Amino acid sequence: MSRPCDDARYVDAAIAGIRPPAGKPRTPRASDGRELCKLFMLRDKSCDFPNCQRAHLDVPSRPRCETFEKYGFCDRGDARDCWLRHEPCEAWEMDVCLMVDMEMAARHVERARRILGPRAVVKAGRIKLSRHTDALICIKSDALGAAGAMRALYREEPYGMAKTKRTFVFPREGGWSRTFEGLEWDDEAIRAMDAWLEKCIDACVEESGATREKPVYARVRAAPRWLEGRLHDAMDRIIDARGDTLACKPLGGGITTRDCTHCIDAVNLWDRAYVGVWKTSGIYETMEVTGSAPTQVLPEIDAPQLPPAGEASMDDLAFYFPLKLQDYRVEVKPLCRAYFKLHEALLRGRVPIEGDWNCVDIGAAPGGWTQVLSERLTTGCVWAIDPAEITLNPFPTTMTHLRVLAEDAVETVREGLQSTASGELRLVVCDANMHPEACLRIALDFSTKFSSMKESWLVMSTKNFCKRRENWLKVIDTCIEQCRDAGYDDVFVEHLFSNCSEEKTLFARRKGKD
Repeated sequence: MSRPCDDARYVDAAIAGIRPPAGKPRTPRASDGRELCKLFMLRDKSCDFPNCQRAHLDVPSRPRCETFEKYGFCDRGDARDCWLRHEPCEAWEMDVCLMVDMEMAARHVERARRILGPRAVVKAGRIKLSRHTDALICIKSDALGAAGAMRALYREEPYGMAKTKRTFVFPREGGWSRTFEGLEWDDEAIRAMDAWLEKCIDACVEESGATREKPVYARVRAAPRWLEGRLHDAMDRIIDARGDTLACKPLGGGITTRDCTHCIDAVNLWDRAYVGVWKTSGIYETMEVTGSAPTQVLPEIDAPQLPPAGEASMDDLAFYFPLKLQDYRVEVKPLCRAYFKLHEALLRGRVPIEGDWNCVDIGAAPGGWTQVLSERLTTGCVWAIDPAEITLNPFPTTMTHLRVLAEDAVETVREGLQSTASGELRLVVCDANMHPEACLRIALDFSTKFSSMKESWLVMSTKNFCKRRENWLKVIDTCIEQCRDAGYDDVFVEHLFSNCSEEKTLFARRKGKD
């Protein structure tokens, strides 16, 4: 019996670390305990021993391949080469498929569930059976559809979407999609895909009114790499067979992927390929929105904005906007990569920093977090506390560098607060490179010496300085309790996309007295 595809346990296991099955014999066995005959299990069934003591079982009667069941791949290859049975999972429907780095796959899954719903991720898997590879995360939103789901992800998680390598889409209306099984090795499946793809191209030509002078150009995007090759070969066969009678031409001669009229997206998971065709200039958002403003995903005025709902084409959502977000990260010219960590933290934690806030950055050198804070402030001030040098050039007018330890800066900050408009310390941040408990001890010792009538925040990095990961996670739980004991009302931890794998960010909020 095939297993459900959207069960969170299977989704999480598919992108977890690769581990061999525990407590299982290495040699596959039949239900009666006999070892399976390796010669019989070869593709050509070449066992010639008439009195072979091992079990001769056809594929449907053999044990399931646990590696394929868990990851969608096995060490021996496809279903023809593996000795065991490749049990397919249930077919699934999806609107969007994100191709991301394997290290960040769990973070993407968690965020998609939080933004679009606990069952939004219907499938996830890896491109190959390797630790250093890419992951494919399949997302479905009944309420929003492909375009609406992408807009929601951009709005709530711009940093995560900027980290995606490709965004494949399969719109339910206004496009064409189909699944094919065994496309990597089955010639019959390849011929079926060729026939279906030719019908889709004919439909695209008819729908757009293309001619030989103004033909259809199709962009091909697929994962894994071999699937992209299959689609390119199929398009070449169709165009060569139809010749001048087909108003569809290959790219080249000055025509690039940005000039394409249609897009062919495809992904392959669990030996099942999903292929979709859509119009690049098509409007696919299901909600009717009139007079809406562009979607602002980052607080900066010059940051890229999504066109209004109902005006954004599918190419705007799936192709251009991720590139704009990535380009913007380069244009910012941060002092160091830590800049993005606090920038994302303020967005994720919804820290309502305003221009008159007073802030303290403990362990500020070389100045990445101070740079973020100083850009947000107008009449407020940020005290960068670190004996080391702050390399910001020029120094922001809202910044004061205190080259002392945190415990020696308390009185200086207290005196400085008296000359500010609000006179209150609203935010303490710390990205010091030390054990989380030591880092929190310094931050709490400093922040608890100041009171505020308005809400105040503590944002701190918790880096893994423990020998074992489970010990580090226990330390984070201890830090959360210490923040609550110190009087903070809301305490939570997030694994930001700007964090490394062994680092998380702690947020603590104290409600105001107003």
